[in-house]
Amino acid sequence: MLTAELAQRRARNARYSLRAFARDLGTDHATLSQLLRGRRVLSPRLVRQFGRRLHLSAADIAEACEQHHADAIARLARGAAFRPNSRWIATRTGLPLDAVNAAIARLVHRRQLVMESPSRWIFSRHTHA
Repeated sequence: MLTAELAQRRARNARYSLRAFARDLGTDHATLSQLLRGRRVLSPRLVRQFGRRLHLSAADIAEACEQHHADAIARLARGAAFRPNSRWIATRTGLPLDAVNAAIARLVHRRQLVMESPSRWIFSRHTHA
């Protein structure tokens, strides 16, 4: 979404720079560059900050935060030490238990996660992370 917004702004003004976009979002240009290149993960705090600066609805901001939580769980699941347990996931990600459970429900609903048994969860290749 940030990439698309930057492209729109550049289409309106060919001289619009990454530094100007970072200034408009209230962040450092280096941070924004890392986010756009995928070298840094967009935190829920930054999602809320950028969402307000881009005049997104509260629902769109909440949706982006929920997706961030789901992506964090999917990334964690790729590790060999992954344990399919909400409390373990909450401890490892630093997310509240309720946020973990909501993200798991989101992943299951979107068929990005299949719970074959209490000890075997399978993540689809179509997760964002």
